[in-house]
Amino acid sequence: GHTMNSAAGAENMSDKSRRRSIRYAIGSTIFGCVAEQIVDSNTLIILYLVALGGNESFSMLSSCLSSISVFLLMIPLAGFATRVGLRLCYSLSVTTQCAAFLLMAGAPIFAGEYARYVVIVGCLIYNLMRLPYSVAWYPMLDVFLRPEDRGKFFGIMRFSYNGLNMCLIFLLGLLMGENPPIWVMQVIIAAIALINFGRKVCMDQMPDNPEVRGQHYDLKAALTISVRNAPLVGFSVYQCVFYMATAPVAPLAVIYMKNGLDFGVSTMMIITTLLIGGQMTSYTLVAYLMRKMGIKWYQFMMHTLYVLVILGFCMIVPGNSWNPYFVGALIYFAGMGNGFCLCLNSTEMMALARPGNKVMAMAFCSTLTSFGTACGRFGVTLILAAGILAADWKFGSIPLTSYNFLFMVSLAVVLFAYVLMLLCPSVVPKHEDYYNP
Repeated sequence: GHTMNSAAGAENMSDKSRRRSIRYAIGSTIFGCVAEQIVDSNTLIILYLVALGGNESFSMLSSCLSSISVFLLMIPLAGFATRVGLRLCYSLSVTTQCAAFLLMAGAPIFAGEYARYVVIVGCLIYNLMRLPYSVAWYPMLDVFLRPEDRGKFFGIMRFSYNGLNMCLIFLLGLLMGENPPIWVMQVIIAAIALINFGRKVCMDQMPDNPEVRGQHYDLKAALTISVRNAPLVGFSVYQCVFYMATAPVAPLAVIYMKNGLDFGVSTMMIITTLLIGGQMTSYTLVAYLMRKMGIKWYQFMMHTLYVLVILGFCMIVPGNSWNPYFVGALIYFAGMGNGFCLCLNSTEMMALARPGNKVMAMAFCSTLTSFGTACGRFGVTLILAAGILAADWKFGSIPLTSYNFLFMVSLAVVLFAYVLMLLCPSVVPKHEDYYNP
């Protein structure tokens, strides 16, 4: 049985300690976000891998590692977190992440020609260790966040850490120049390891969640509750296919900019900041749009925005002088789509989780979204690695590249995902579940 309901705990908390907890929660995301952004937007890691002799499929592989690790580990980790307690869970996570970044930074020194493989391993370790952190972080929010605080909290948190990221990556782009030496990238990656440790320092100041500690956690029972929760499963399946289409777009765009469109390093870093700029714009609009449009139309708007972005990428061909501006605009709107989708994910996930089964419901939903992300990105990785696409081909009189073809595949999948909206409780709220075997 539960000692206390965490939401009720949040209601009974003084405003002062609630504000303090919220500040530390936001701080914990700010310290960790630099590392996350570097791995997720992938520009720096991809450039580092290319500098160490990796090719495009190698670069794409680095972008699907995080989702593969979430897919494999999220559900077992939900059980682990409840067994060892949240504090140990995130401490282990953050310390190992810092070590993984130091490993990546040092790779050229001690691994020589194998450096790029060591960087991929470092990337994988870092990504695996992100999970124990998020498995611990969400339940800790429940202690001090009332349901009515959630939208505002997620908005402010994402806005602030993305603002910081945007400035940092923009500055890094300027500092690095168009052809940075490897040691510059090493110094940056090592510095990120140290910044990341601030995440643990902040979380140590947040109140622990007494509900999630030392319980015997029945993994099978919790998973069964989630699987029987039809609206949760419906939403998760929709998200899975949606991410399958949209997740490869940004990393593929980075590789296209480098190999297909021949952009320089600082141009690419600056365009990457537009991705974050788009996300920030979406976070300022999200609460207003959800209120004004309702979840159903908000979801439809987010989906359509992505369809238009991918359509735009299908049309970009090398050799146009305005390509950097066009790519920049598309990346900005892709960032907006990302932000809208993340907020939809957080709010719907919290809304659909059965009380007492929060950890598992979130793990279940995240597992399916990550499965979609991994399939999308890994699929693209395999296609690039196999080299089965013609580098150039013609559509009527228009010259296209293999990248345009991959964007077209994404477009087909995202159009199909419109149908799956019917599974979402936001779109079809009242299910008439009748079954007579």
